[in-house]
Amino acid sequence: MAAFHLQELKAVLIHENVIENPASILKENALTVQSFSYDCTHRRNHAGDVYGAVEPVILQFCIRVNSPHHAKQFYMESILNNHFQFSFLFNVTWREDNRLAGYEDGLVADGYVVHVEEEYHSSKNIKGVDQQMLLSVKVLVRNVTYLGRDNNLTSHFIK
Repeated sequence: MAAFHLQELKAVLIHENVIENPASILKENALTVQSFSYDCTHRRNHAGDVYGAVEPVILQFCIRVNSPHHAKQFYMESILNNHFQFSFLFNVTWREDNRLAGYEDGLVADGYVVHVEEEYHSSKNIKGVDQQMLLSVKVLVRNVTYLGRDNNLTSHFIK
């Protein structure tokens, strides 16, 4: 199981596949991830190949939304019933022009948005910062590409 909370590791969500053109990613389009989790189990044979049926994988995440437009985009995706790509990047650095400079690692999830829920908070968090609109999203995952330092690894769940 993969799970983290903001205090442990800083992550952002980019609403596209960062593999295709990472230099074009703007900081203003990066949404702060508050929580993130999914469960994935593979069975492998003696040669290390995945075999047998793979259980459906639900990716759940909560993000701090910068504008109502970002929330609307997730709702529209749940209505359209098409698959979409989301990139989660960990320990991101930005250039002076507010474009993506680099990241420690990450993953690109391709899937169907199946549930969206908004939360509004008027209180302050532990650090005394006003809470903004939070968006909890569940995605039925088709595949995940893990972005490593040396190479990328893709796991397929729905064909």
